[in-house]
Amino acid sequence: MRKLWSLLICVWMVVSLCFIMPRASGAQTAKVRARLLHTVTDGYSNLWSPDNRTFAVYKRDVVLYDAVTGMARAQIKYEGSPTPNSIYFTPDGSTFVIHSDRVRLYDVSDGRLLRQFAAGSKPINYYEKVYQQKDVSGYNYEGQYEYKTEDPSNLERMRELPTEYISDRIISPDGKALLTRVKGGAAQVYDMSTGAPKFTLEPYVAPGKKRNGRGVALGEFSPDGKFIVTSHRDLTPRLWQADTGQLVADLAPQSDIVYGVRFSPDSRFVATTSFTDGIVKIWDTATGKLRHTVGTKKDGQWFAVWNPRNNTFVTKSEKTDRGEINIWSAETGALVAKLDGKALKEKFDENLTFVYSPDGRLLVTKAKNNLSLLSGLLPNNKLRLIAHLWDAETGTLIASLTDTKGRDGSDYWYDKFFWTPAGDVLITTGVTVKLWTRRGELMQELDSDATLGASLSPDGKLLALTGASPENTRSLVKAAAKLMIGKVPKVNASMTYVWKLEG
Repeated sequence: MRKLWSLLICVWMVVSLCFIMPRASGAQTAKVRARLLHTVTDGYSNLWSPDNRTFAVYKRDVVLYDAVTGMARAQIKYEGSPTPNSIYFTPDGSTFVIHSDRVRLYDVSDGRLLRQFAAGSKPINYYEKVYQQKDVSGYNYEGQYEYKTEDPSNLERMRELPTEYISDRIISPDGKALLTRVKGGAAQVYDMSTGAPKFTLEPYVAPGKKRNGRGVALGEFSPDGKFIVTSHRDLTPRLWQADTGQLVADLAPQSDIVYGVRFSPDSRFVATTSFTDGIVKIWDTATGKLRHTVGTKKDGQWFAVWNPRNNTFVTKSEKTDRGEINIWSAETGALVAKLDGKALKEKFDENLTFVYSPDGRLLVTKAKNNLSLLSGLLPNNKLRLIAHLWDAETGTLIASLTDTKGRDGSDYWYDKFFWTPAGDVLITTGVTVKLWTRRGELMQELDSDATLGASLSPDGKLLALTGASPENTRSLVKAAAKLMIGKVPKVNASMTYVWKLEG
């Protein structure tokens, strides 16, 4: 009998460990190594097709490469200057889209122009000239938006604009419709197969008021393709049927201009966020009814990103000197977790950089960029932090990811983060490129940099990295100093490296 009980206890312990260990690690520790596969000369940035078969490298022209062989498949020359976020693939990967002075569609196999339409329109997924003032203006580090403000005290909040989370869901999931922005602030939906306009989504105009012709529209398709949400320079976002353009609901006015609208991954909710006041509202997609309000003028909350696996979302506030990162439930409106700010010595990144693991259980935040005028000149003013890795369910800090050598503060503008689809590998790119485990343990540092661009193929097997071309581009202050003494920084051809992740 004792032997039987001993055997049962052993079995129970083994079964318990099987449940506990995955919960603690989230996934088995990956044994992944990256191997250099292709090298491509020149380029400005890069991106992958959704079917993993093609990667595009672009500077003035776009060159499409075969992902397997690394051979150039087609070169696309185009007229006009594309605006930010206006170069992309269709969902099936068969067509390449360039939106400059109009929308142009190209066959991925040979670069042949298929059709062009929407002359005079602009992409709907970027910000432009938010506030007006005579001589105060600026651009964020990626040039994605221009801000002009009458009140310099608003500059800090201007940086809170979640530019990295502007939607790229501007083509319907079935690839049949395209959402654009047209003159007067309206949104326009076009038929991708014919180029013909389907319907126009007009901004809300309050009774007794004239339409603001300078209005700027933003918007996206819901992940299930059934709805479209738009926001404009006025205070009222709008919810529409995606197939007919019929208005579902006006999402009641907020206290300030709404420049953030995002569907939850399961399409059940819509988050809207006001521009300066920091008030987030969660709406029911099916009915257009308000579910919850997060944040007040005294305690502003800026929406950042949805969790990919459950209906929780991240906001940042300025309640404390370091700022606060909060995680909320869209179901209940309750606070789920607060990232442990006491675990950090520096403030949270001011540009709202958050990347969830695919299972939604881990969250990466970008380290605070302590850029100063001296950061590029003084050797003792080097920084080592890259990012912080958090438990998204409890808010506890798992690890801080660092470089082995200090680097200039300006280098941190280049940092971008990627998770492999299985969530077992975190990739940090920028001046250095590193592969990490889910626990923040360094697996490999690649002999490449990605100061011009980085993208991971959707299947997580190929990583494209485009490195900087000018000497000292990594230190803008050093480059300026050389120019002042009459020494022109050496310019080398930029390079794109494609690495294969194995294991």
